[in-house]
Amino acid sequence: MIRRPIELFAALLCAGNVAADCISDGHDVLADIRTRGTLRVAHTNDYRPFSFRSTDQSPIGIDADLAKRLAADLKVSLEWVDTTWSTLATDLQANRYDIAMSGVSITPDRNAVGCFTTTYFTTAKTALTRCASHRSFDTLAQIDVPEITIIVNRGGTNERFVRDRLPHAHVIVHDDNRTVFDALAAGGGDLMITDAVEARLEAQANPALCVPDPPLLLETVEKAYLIPRDRAWQRWLDRWLDQLKRSDQIDEIVDRYLNATNPAKRRTQ
Repeated sequence: MIRRPIELFAALLCAGNVAADCISDGHDVLADIRTRGTLRVAHTNDYRPFSFRSTDQSPIGIDADLAKRLAADLKVSLEWVDTTWSTLATDLQANRYDIAMSGVSITPDRNAVGCFTTTYFTTAKTALTRCASHRSFDTLAQIDVPEITIIVNRGGTNERFVRDRLPHAHVIVHDDNRTVFDALAAGGGDLMITDAVEARLEAQANPALCVPDPPLLLETVEKAYLIPRDRAWQRWLDRWLDQLKRSDQIDEIVDRYLNATNPAKRRTQ
């Protein structure tokens, strides 16, 4: 059994929450994949430890590894489909991919256009700050004031959280998720709200960034795979994930990225 990280904010691995039943729209994704001979996997390439690029620009991360395993188990080739957090739902509606594997959080708006698999990873929102500011935050109310500037990446759950929960703070939207942490470190904001697992890794990689100790844990964030409305495809994936969990293979992949010996390898590589 892989020993999971002890820090609550770093990663909370689920036993596997069951996603809501998917109401099929007649789409037979498995048949399409087998006819095509290709699994189309959407990824954003901007979210450590789930989906980013190595120094040679190839996709790596927890979900990149699992995507390769999924294609191998389906006995088809793997086709990467570039997407963004702003276009993730519309790309699904346009039938551009069979599954999104990129650290996707379960949200009502995404569930309205597609379906989710069972949860495979759980974390929480937290505050990542500039160490030079010498400021830590114990409550959300301390952040939600006009004197605090929050930098946020466009289109994802971080921006939604900030818009919904921090209406009084000064917000700066940064369009490139690959450089938003460098912008924060350079003084582009006082803090960023992001997933705790990401905050931990970015603070390890950049000495200018800090996570409060103990961390301010905000709303729970569940990660699952976003797919078209196909109940048979959802069931197949849930069984596949269950087998990987029972054999500790997901734990092994997660441990590989959360406890990397060289955390300074940034997503910007």
